Amino acid sequence: MEQKRGAIYKEEGIIPHVIFECWENDSNMGHCFTTKLGGVSKGECESLNLGFNRGDDRENVVENYRRVGTLLGTSIEQMVLSRQVHETQIAEVTSNDAGNGIITPNKWESLDGIYTKEKGLTLVTHYADCVPLFFYARKYGMIGMAHAGWRGTVNEIGKKMIDIWHQEHNIPLEDIEVGIGPSIGPCCFEVHTDVADVFLERFGEQPFIVKNTKNDKYNIDLWACNAYSLETIGIKPNQIAKAEMCTCCQSDTFFSHRKTQGKRGTLGAFMYLK
Repeated sequence: MEQKRGAIYKEEGIIPHVIFECWENDSNMGHCFTTKLGGVSKGECESLNLGFNRGDDRENVVENYRRVGTLLGTSIEQMVLSRQVHETQIAEVTSNDAGNGIITPNKWESLDGIYTKEKGLTLVTHYADCVPLFFYARKYGMIGMAHAGWRGTVNEIGKKMIDIWHQEHNIPLEDIEVGIGPSIGPCCFEVHTDVADVFLERFGEQPFIVKNTKNDKYNIDLWACNAYSLETIGIKPNQIAKAEMCTCCQSDTFFSHRKTQGKRGTLGAFMYLK
């Protein structure tokens, strides 16, 4: 796979995965974004499916989580799964939440963003075209993740995470780094006017919202849109890393909901403090 600016596709190790280059050698934090490769699931979910709601055998999904845990040097007992419903609820999680969604039933009804200061607790969010947002304040020992589908993007869940860290935890804006992971790219995220109008109402005329005059549809760059949202509250461009890997174009490597019409497994984003 081609290496993109800001992120690296790594085939060595237990399973293929993506990491951000700027955090590759950080001794205090581990992270990755998974591919569809290296797991044990079969059929539509082949092979590293991390979704318990895809009709896959539970034993297969748990084994896939174990493999990611081994890759990162953590365990399923220390993982905390979010509950994604395309809203903007965010919560701080602690060791009391360890195992949520894997070892124990998921306790949340709506939680698209999670963050923590506790070492060893592994944050997990899920994807199959939506945008994964990674947050890191290395000086303050804080990590976070947010699931930004088009609704989460237009409702600026990334900005909400930054606001919580800045206002409630007194973390300076200049000390917050953000990674924008693999997702559907502007090449493939084509929408009708009903969706485009929501973006235009929120952000106005922007270069990341492009009308296709041939079919009256729009192509929207969710990577640029999330970055723009963060920049409006003071996150500088050099604090943001973009993977710029399209899950729809590269559906041989990633699960893509749009490419497969929903017949797919689930990708995962993982992050923990060492």
